[in-house]
Amino acid sequence: MKRFLPLFIIFMFSFSYAAEIKNVYWEPAEPKPGDDITVYAEIDGNVSSVAIQYCIGDACFPATMEKVSDNLWKYVIDGEQVKEGKIEVNVTINVNGSKIYMEKEIEVKKEGKTPGFEMMAVVSAIAAVALLVKVKSRK
Repeated sequence: MKRFLPLFIIFMFSFSYAAEIKNVYWEPAEPKPGDDITVYAEIDGNVSSVAIQYCIGDACFPATMEKVSDNLWKYVIDGEQVKEGKIEVNVTINVNGSKIYMEKEIEVKKEGKTPGFEMMAVVSAIAAVALLVKVKSRK
C-alpha cells in the first residue's frame, strides 16, 4: 500500500494542472470584408499563455492572445487583413509539455443585396407589357 501512495499523489497532482480549450468564437459572428474580428477562447485550467495562428489564403500569422479574465482570452484580427473568403484559426495551449489545440474556420462574406426597388421595377415592367399586349389584342 505504501508503494501506491506516491503514485496516487502524482496521479492526482497531474489532474490539478489539466487544462482544456472549451470554446473558440468570434465577433462579429458573420464578419464582412474590412471588419475587425475579435477571436475569443474559453480555457479551463491553469495556463500562462495562449497562442493563436490564423491563415488568410496562403498567408499565416502567429500571435499570442491577451487574457481578459480567468478563463477568457482574446485576439483582434485587423480589418485591413480581412477579405472575402475563409480564415482558418488555430488556438493552442501548452499543458505539461503537450499541445492542445482547437481549429475553427471563419467565413467572411460580402454583404448580399436583398431584392428591393430593382425587383419592383422588373415586376412593373412585366405588368406594363402584359397590359399593352392585352389592350392591343382587343383592337
